[in-house]
Amino acid sequence: MLNNYLKIAFRSLLKSKIHSTINIMGLGLGVACCVLIVLFVKDEWSFDTFHSKADRIYRAWVLENYGPDEQYMNTNTPLPLGNTLKENFQEVEAFTQVTPIAAQVRVDENTFSETITVVGSDFFQIFDFKVIKGNKKALEDLTQVAVTQQVAEKYFGSLDPINKTIAIQLGEDYEDFVIKAVVENPPGNSSVQFDILLSDLNNVKLYSEQNLNSGWFNVIPETYILLEGKEQVIALTSKFEPLFKSILGEDFEGEYKVGLQPLLDIHLNTEFPVAYAPVNNPRYSYILVAVASLILVVACINFITLSVGKSSKRAKEVGVRKVVGAQRKHLVFQFIGEAVIVTVLALTVGFVQAYLSMPLFNELAGKNLDLNPDLFMIGVGLSLIFVIGLFAGSYPAFVLSSFRPIAILKGKVSVGSTKQNLRKSLVAVQLVLSIFLISSTLVMREQLAFLQNKDMGFNKEQLIVVPINVQAGLPFMQRIDAGFERLESLKYEIKNVPGVARVFSASQDFGNGNWIQVGFTDSKDLYREFNLNVVDADFIPGMDMQMIKGRNFSLDNPSDKRRSIIVNEAFVKEYGFTNPIGERIPGNRFEDHEVIGVVKDFNYNSLYTEVEPLVIVMNIGVVRAGIESIGMTSSVVPKLMVRIQPGNMQNTIDAIKEKWTLLTGGEEFNFAFVDETMAAQYRADQNLGKIISIATMLAILIGSLGLYALASLAMQNRTKEISIRKVLGATEKSLLVLLSKDYIILIGISLLVSVPFTLYTMNVWLESFEYRIAIGWDSFAFAGAISLLVAVLTISYNTIKAAWAQPAEALKYE
Repeated sequence: MLNNYLKIAFRSLLKSKIHSTINIMGLGLGVACCVLIVLFVKDEWSFDTFHSKADRIYRAWVLENYGPDEQYMNTNTPLPLGNTLKENFQEVEAFTQVTPIAAQVRVDENTFSETITVVGSDFFQIFDFKVIKGNKKALEDLTQVAVTQQVAEKYFGSLDPINKTIAIQLGEDYEDFVIKAVVENPPGNSSVQFDILLSDLNNVKLYSEQNLNSGWFNVIPETYILLEGKEQVIALTSKFEPLFKSILGEDFEGEYKVGLQPLLDIHLNTEFPVAYAPVNNPRYSYILVAVASLILVVACINFITLSVGKSSKRAKEVGVRKVVGAQRKHLVFQFIGEAVIVTVLALTVGFVQAYLSMPLFNELAGKNLDLNPDLFMIGVGLSLIFVIGLFAGSYPAFVLSSFRPIAILKGKVSVGSTKQNLRKSLVAVQLVLSIFLISSTLVMREQLAFLQNKDMGFNKEQLIVVPINVQAGLPFMQRIDAGFERLESLKYEIKNVPGVARVFSASQDFGNGNWIQVGFTDSKDLYREFNLNVVDADFIPGMDMQMIKGRNFSLDNPSDKRRSIIVNEAFVKEYGFTNPIGERIPGNRFEDHEVIGVVKDFNYNSLYTEVEPLVIVMNIGVVRAGIESIGMTSSVVPKLMVRIQPGNMQNTIDAIKEKWTLLTGGEEFNFAFVDETMAAQYRADQNLGKIISIATMLAILIGSLGLYALASLAMQNRTKEISIRKVLGATEKSLLVLLSKDYIILIGISLLVSVPFTLYTMNVWLESFEYRIAIGWDSFAFAGAISLLVAVLTISYNTIKAAWAQPAEALKYE
């Protein structure tokens, strides 16, 4: 019997080639979207699960609490924390601290700018990064390093890197290190990323003795610990408070709290401050899952409407089979089986489409995903077969099997008004989803265009940023001073390169995290905050910023570097200055200084946040004495900023590189365009918008197939009505209007239903932006117009075909 069912199923598919192709391709598109997004979500939710001890690995965090408005939480931690936890608690089986630092690496005659990751000797005991050459004991010797495959190939090509020597600049001089291990490149779904691993025994060269042994208020590394058992975490953290109270002493005013965050919680938890481990907002996963579900629902609805659309053609088959003894359950089994066969074929098409689309999807999602035939993907495929086959096949199966054989054989089979209304409802759902996706895409594109074109208060075009290197391990204020000293000679030489318009420098650039965040207690004993940037005298004119009061720094006025500050409008408003010129920051501990100018507010952080109070100085010593707390999310080492004249930009950059190599003795020349770096802040939203745009086009395509099916079904049932109307004198134009009216009404209702849903969803998304557009009705009007145009084009073929048909053909048997 099963063999007979299969023959009938394939015969039915081949008999209706167009409907079968539309069904398979429509479902295939839905499956392809679903597979790609399932891979994305799996990657996001599987971060760090490849570590065999992941459930016992925790990252420490610290919280300093001095009152309601004076709380500092960090997932960077003090250097003494790891040893302290290991020595005082037997529950801690091992610990390692992870600290990326920028350094120059010299291999033979070549110099590279690299990120060196300083880790503890227990690193490989805690994490399952595979050592493919050498041994894991490389981190137990301060003169040895481990490198990844990628770095080994970069430095030595096909040669064996083991026992090769590289020189790393940790202080003023280069030191030699021997490669003793090659590690497999960290997977993309790892919170800990690295290129070169250096033992933390070298910390004595990088940090002061105070930082190493008692620097409880200087947060630098991430600290990871491995517990003997995951169930010990609550009992362990309860012991932290008395320990740190005894360490800090009774004179410490405030609360010092240490906690533990599970490794598997890091990547998708935005409630903790970001340190070195990458963190993604889980909402992107939720949105993409919702989009994939919508596409799959649209495809399944399309399957149902197409299947029922051709039900009248199979009515006689149902009647004959019932007459010869077929029971309804057999017919249901038959038609569900056909749906499963179509689903299997669609699944094959969908996986092929997903495989071909993988490079584009990886580019949009910022991933490096692979479509491998593993157990997970087999499970996904079987789940899709079950869900789609059952969901999309059940309704047509029960509709077809319910036909009465006597009515069928007398030619009186009809799809009742109830079923017709249900099918219209299904197509209406498709339209609602399609209009929602179209209007959402339009709103997202408009918001992202607004971000790209908004006046930021400075000129970001034709501007590059060149990072420099200073001695690693210096306190941050000394790093700033050392950086500006090094930049003086570089600026002088590079400004003479042909094609260079301006050269200036600053400790903070744009698009690479928040600027220095400073806290202090004012004269009224209130805790206050502002952001800080250390610049040279050419920074404000070089960025084309506008001074609205006072003046800029001047090299002709030596006191500017010693005691002058410039603030922004937000600072003036926050501190209530009526006439800010000559004012000072209202803190008793600040040394002699005064405000000499007010710069117009500019967006130095992303447009997700409002402009905050800002102080600009030429010398951090102006405000050093009054600072009580400092927060940083980006490097404070000053950067060289070069504005290039319009024209032959590449030649100018090449000339700058040549000059750089000569001046620095061969250091690697790295640069970034400011406009591109700033655009990268919104890359996740931009890519999400592109993915939804593609999904929208697919939904429109699949939805139009559903409209085609509904129109085809309607024309079959109204053929005689149309013929009679033509005999009575109806014109083709009037018939076209009559037959299209229902669909236009359907689109109008769908538009009205989708509007509140879209408004709510997009307003939730827009709330993450401090600067955002207002959702206009033009987006909905355009979405409705697109849906109407697609619907008219889709149904025109069937309606015109029915209107042009000869009445005699339909009425000759009456």
